[in-house]
Formats: sequence, structure tokens, C-alpha cells
Amino acid sequence: MKILFVCGLLMLLSHSVSGRQIQIRVESSDSVLPTMETDESTKPQPEERYEKFRRQHIKKDMTEKKCDSVIQVNKIYNVDNSCKITNTFILADPKKVKAICKGEGKQKADGFTYSNSKFNIVVCKLKKQGARKPNCQYRGSRRTNRVVVVVCKDGLPVHYDKDIASFVE
Repeated sequence: MKILFVCGLLMLLSHSVSGRQIQIRVESSDSVLPTMETDESTKPQPEERYEKFRRQHIKKDMTEKKCDSVIQVNKIYNVDNSCKITNTFILADPKKVKAICKGEGKQKADGFTYSNSKFNIVVCKLKKQGARKPNCQYRGSRRTNRVVVVVCKDGLPVHYDKDIASFVE
């Protein structure tokens, strides 16, 4: 019974990372069987996804020298706690970035929305590949007049894809 209990705990821990809910079903007094259940309420909603996007990609006063501290304070890491290889910050007011998904951007056939306005950005690139938090050190570079390419969901930006100098119709 102790082994079964430990196995159940290990399954709970391993599946909690995936974001799926696990339910424990008791079949008899001697067996405990975990079951997988996908719950719609556990999926991030568009507003939550936007808040994550805002935290990770919008910072009006960002500079090239702030990459390490801003990434650490905002807890911008991969799910497995490894350092992100690249993270980009848009130097603008959140309302202006939101506007990309509310008529101030063009959705293309590739499913991405391209900003009509040009933005200044700071790109933070990881110095040492394979680094894990808290040892994430970045080299920042500033780019000016960039078209920002995002994924919009319910009128909100929820994923930063890339930046480009301009786009052709």
C-alpha cells in the first residue's frame, strides 16, 4: 500500500507541471488509481494570457542594461525553469500595444497580426546557452522603428512572435 501511495504522489507531481487536473479515484480500500481529467476552467483565459504577455513583453522604460534585473523580477523563464534564449520588450504604453489587436494591426494569412505602427524594442539574448535560473544573464540590444508581430485572441495580444523592419502587402 505504501508503494502504491508513493506512486500516486509521483504521478500527481509529474502531471501537475502539464497543467492538467488529476482526480484520485478510490476503487477499494486497498487501491488508489489516479485518472487524468482535462478541465476547461484550468486553461488560461484570454485576459490571463494578455497579462502574462504584458508582464513579459511590454515595458515602456526598458533599457538594454536592465535585461537581467527585469527578467528576474518578472520571473520570465521557461516552464522547466531554464532561461529563455531570447525575450523582447516593447517600449510603449500597454494601450498602444493592445491597439494592434483592436484595428491598429493587420492580420495576415499566416494567422499573425502585424502592427501598423512602428515600435522601439529591446531584445535580451541569453549569454550562456543552457543556463537555468537564477543564473540567467542577458545581452540587451535596442532596435528602432520595428513592426511587431503578435498573436491576438479576443482582441488582446497573447503571444509575441517577432519584429521586422517592415512588411510587404
